[in-house]
Parts: sequence; structure tokens; C-alpha cells
Amino acid sequence: MKPGVRNTVLILVVVVLSIAAGSFFSIRNKMAEKEEAALAERQKYANIQGNVLSPVRRIAVPVLEQHDGTPFTIESLQGHWSILFFGFTHCSEICPAAMSVLAQAKKMAEKQNVEFPQVVLVSVDPERDDLKALGKFVTGFDSDFSGVTGDPELIKALSLQMSVIYMRARSDNKNDEKKEDENYQIDHSAALLLLNKQGNLVAFLNPPHTPEKVLQDVRTIIDES
Repeated sequence: MKPGVRNTVLILVVVVLSIAAGSFFSIRNKMAEKEEAALAERQKYANIQGNVLSPVRRIAVPVLEQHDGTPFTIESLQGHWSILFFGFTHCSEICPAAMSVLAQAKKMAEKQNVEFPQVVLVSVDPERDDLKALGKFVTGFDSDFSGVTGDPELIKALSLQMSVIYMRARSDNKNDEKKEDENYQIDHSAALLLLNKQGNLVAFLNPPHTPEKVLQDVRTIIDES
């Protein structure tokens, strides 16, 4: 190989290696920046009793019905923050406790003059939860709370998007089948689901819930968003 050609080849090799090295370090720096950003995000929500989603989860809301007879759609969840809870009016313990906590947290927020999300109970027992019963149940905790019900398949479609699981509980007492059919309970997820002003799922707030902790976590997420 002639000296001139050899020099040209060497220069090209050096240029290619330089470009490759530059690309490598650039990619590594970008990965490091992403890792730092992810770490900062985790640290920001380190004290949250639950899971904050990144990115947020878009939800397709089927047309259901609110206890006052008005439609419940994605527009019902836009323009304000919301907390959804999947439960039912015949619930013996979990639902009344959760709704009571939310009512107390809302009162605390009002005293502090800070925003508190709209609270919506989505019934997992549409067979028994008619609009009247649902309205009486939710407004018994706070007049601004909303109850939602509708077609069982549409409720199931909404719950699956939010990773909510529920099923009818079965009694081991075979001699009590008739009573069970009338007064059955439903096992269901107890997380509070926080949605942002666009109607996207932002966080799962996990039990056990207290008014102080719910308000603190909600305010942290809203303030950091």
C-alpha cells in the first residue's frame, strides 16, 4: 500500500473511531441522565403510601350513570383531580371505612384551604346498587361525593384498566346458600385511585388509609405534578 493511501486509511479509521467513541459517550451520558431523572422521580415520591405511575395511564371510560341520573363519562373526570374507589353499598367494613377516611380528609383539606379531589365510588355490585341506594350511601359521607353504576360488563371494563379486581365471596356453609344469595359480600381491591385533571390514572394509594396520610399523599402528588 502506498504511503499516501495508507495515511488516508489511517485518518479515516481515526475519524470513524472518534465518531464511534463520541456516540458511545453521548449514549452513555443520556442513559445516565435518564437514570438520574428516574431516581429523582422515585425520591420525590418516596414517602407515598402506594405507587405513582410514570408515565400516567390513559383510561377509556365507558358510559355509566351517576347516582343523580346524569351520565358518567371521561368528561366527568376532566378539569379536576379525582379519587375513584371501587366498592358497594352492602360492604360490611372496607367501603364504609374508606369513604369515612375520604370524607375526613376532604374536611381537613377544606380547613387548610387546599384542593381535594372529587370522590367517586364505582359500584362493583350493580345488581343491588340502584341509583337511590347508591346516592344515599355516598352522600351520607359527604354531599359532594358521587356514586356510579351501570352495566356490569362496562364496570368490569373500567376496573380492568385500573388493575382493580373483584369477585363475589363464597360461603363455606352449604346450609346457608339462600341467605348467601341474598346477603353476599364481594371481595375487592381497596386501593384509592388518583386521577389527574386530564382523567389519567396517576397513582394507587394503598391501604391502610388514614385521613392525614391520604391528604398528605394527594397533596404531594398534586404539588409535584
